[in-house]
Amino acid sequence: MFRAVCQRLIRCNPFENAKYEKTEQKIRFLQKNDVARLMVLKVNDKEAEQARLMFIFACFTSLAIADMECLQYGHIQTAADGQKYIRKERQKTKVEFVVPLHPIAEVIIKHCKAEQERNGGGQSVKEEGKTETMTDHLVFPCDCSRSVMSAKLSIVGKACGIRERLSYHMARHTFGTMSLSAGIPIESIAKMMGHASIASTQIYAQVTDNKISEDMDRLIRKYQKEEAI
Repeated sequence: MFRAVCQRLIRCNPFENAKYEKTEQKIRFLQKNDVARLMVLKVNDKEAEQARLMFIFACFTSLAIADMECLQYGHIQTAADGQKYIRKERQKTKVEFVVPLHPIAEVIIKHCKAEQERNGGGQSVKEEGKTETMTDHLVFPCDCSRSVMSAKLSIVGKACGIRERLSYHMARHTFGTMSLSAGIPIESIAKMMGHASIASTQIYAQVTDNKISEDMDRLIRKYQKEEAI
């Protein structure tokens, strides 16, 4: 329409002041019991195991796949009180995020580090002219494409009996909903997830409210059924 107006094919854009209904954004996330099933799953395939570990890591850190692919040990820092955390810029938005390292995420990092040391080191991304150290190494070095990792993750999900197709963005949504359900302030979640605006984080509040409403409806129905008996 804009081009038609510029070329004087029509006098004005008839849709210029039109209002469009905003479709409600639906997010996919896992329940805690599904995450627990993924954590105990035994995987023999190397790539599928890495896909599983990265998904669980994302559930407890909110890291997107692009951020995990370039996560270095140097991004993991220690505060004065001994609490470890990840400080990094998001690849997508360049917004800095700071997220405390959950014990489960810390176990995964230690596992990855031990595996790399056992196999003679991992992939380094050190700057030219700089002496290489472990801080330059990638936490999740990978020799296969992202599409292969996504396919492996799908296999892992099916092996756990999870009906929905797993994706790394689902893991990020899982972090958001679990954090809000645990009572973490939405402002803190926004900072941990690297959201440029808190409006991006508000969707998790809506999801949590809907879940509470559904649980309450289920409880009421159960009570009414017992009363009828």
